[in-house]
Amino acid sequence: MKFVLDNPEADYVFGHYGDGKLKVNEQLYDTSMVIFPDALHTDWPCNSINELTVGHFDEIIARNPDIVLLGTGVKQRFPSTELRRSLAAAGLNLEIMDTAAACRTYNLLVAEGRDVAAAVIIF
Repeated sequence: MKFVLDNPEADYVFGHYGDGKLKVNEQLYDTSMVIFPDALHTDWPCNSINELTVGHFDEIIARNPDIVLLGTGVKQRFPSTELRRSLAAAGLNLEIMDTAAACRTYNLLVAEGRDVAAAVIIF
């Protein structure tokens, strides 16, 4: 699935997601990642919704964006209630969706100039 965004203010936007790969700007990645309009972390060590812990969100919590998108892979899946409660207590406004929807939504929010982060699992 290809995404289109015209926003020169953002350093990092999604260009494509499919076949176990994410394209950010013009670079293809086959790893889960955390993306902000001004930063990209391709070493996010999470390949499954079942692996998620609060520690996976430390940098996001530190940056405190207005909204955090969690892309859960090909299908929308929800992390544990305990994890969602812990993230809410840390002040994260977490929106959970499949990764394709998270990529599209991230690009739209970035185009609006919103303070957003996306943590996406590719599988």
